[in-house]
Amino acid sequence: MEENLQTGEWIVHKKYGVGQVEGVEIKNIGGEERQYFRVKISSGSYWLPTQQIPEHVRSVSSEQKLTKALRAMGEKPNILPKNYKVRNKQVAERAEVATLQAKGELIRDLNARKHLEGVNVSIMDERQLDTLHQQFAREMAVILEISSSEAEAKIEERLAESVRLLD
Repeated sequence: MEENLQTGEWIVHKKYGVGQVEGVEIKNIGGEERQYFRVKISSGSYWLPTQQIPEHVRSVSSEQKLTKALRAMGEKPNILPKNYKVRNKQVAERAEVATLQAKGELIRDLNARKHLEGVNVSIMDERQLDTLHQQFAREMAVILEISSSEAEAKIEERLAESVRLLD
């Protein structure tokens, strides 16, 4: 990622999701003054060092990558393991990639669990699905310059397509 972020630029943090650079601030940490980018996210703000942007921060995806991720979201889901320890490990590893494509596929697969006969969806599954879903919708809204509700509707449409393929 480019070190020269600009005020107003949209970025994606692996954990926090989409945020907008608000500017540069000087913080005194351990008696040393350092410059940080202040990044606004839906739930608050966080700071990134201006000297070296961490690897877990990326630029917002292109519309082409979004289209590809939405296409994948509408495909037949991969069935996640029944064993919650194995499943949680697999989900965590897949979420680590943090690309829009990976998030879309993971949302599809976690969502499919809710529609499989005899499957109990854990609180952890629901929490992971909700977090990924919100992050994807927010990035999509920024990319397409649409409202969050419009983004949610498009996602739900794709997920419905994928669930129909479970039969």
